[in-house]
Amino acid sequence: MNRLTLSFDQVNFAFEEGPQVAKNWSLSIPSGTTSLVGRNGTGKSTFLLLAAGRLFPQSGQVRWGSHATSELTPEEIQVTASVVYQNMEFENEDSLATLLETVWSSSQDQSRGPSWISELVRVFELEECLGRRIQVLSKGQMQRAIIVFSLLFGTPIVVMDEPVFALEGRQKATALDYLRTYAQESGRTFLFSVHELELSQRFSEHLILMAPGRPPKLGPTKEMFTRENLEEAYQTPLELLKKGEELFRSHLMNN
Repeated sequence: MNRLTLSFDQVNFAFEEGPQVAKNWSLSIPSGTTSLVGRNGTGKSTFLLLAAGRLFPQSGQVRWGSHATSELTPEEIQVTASVVYQNMEFENEDSLATLLETVWSSSQDQSRGPSWISELVRVFELEECLGRRIQVLSKGQMQRAIIVFSLLFGTPIVVMDEPVFALEGRQKATALDYLRTYAQESGRTFLFSVHELELSQRFSEHLILMAPGRPPKLGPTKEMFTRENLEEAYQTPLELLKKGEELFRSHLMNN
């Protein structure tokens, strides 16, 4: 029930009065964890939103199993794919503990039982946050809580745009390792982008390379993660790319 094929079939997309972002994108994404890698402006966020049914192609189809996302109702989309955006914020008067129970009560898959909440709270280090309203949490706490919400809600597909940007290094590794293991065990599809190439290399089973002027290229991470592929995608020497990552992380944490 949880395993669902996600595929792009000759997808074309452009924002209104903007350049074409997707041109004949065709690929089939396996279950498990798949990361997107590429420079800014190559369409990573657009790819994620198309995959999650939050955007629809002007031509071609994004398909979940036998269904095109454009043929589904908003309710069907919401219970099939969840989205974790970068730097999400929202306000609610309930405590985090209450919100976790609320999300769990509407979960699409309760096979793991209510004790899973306690496990997720422990793994994502949210014990001290349970009595607080979510809007008073730090950036890192907020982001960890939102990842937990996406897991508890239990959709077959979860897409995440820079989900661990505000986490400490140890927490990033813990979070992505947990997501990878859970995706393998449950048959779910987790599709994510992270700015740090090391995290993509360590915690994704498959990799999608996004390069200017060409369709996305998909393959096993072990095969795709090469100097040649990365330098082609980023059009930058690998040594300069690593320095750029350090500057980007510093910018995110200070904003």
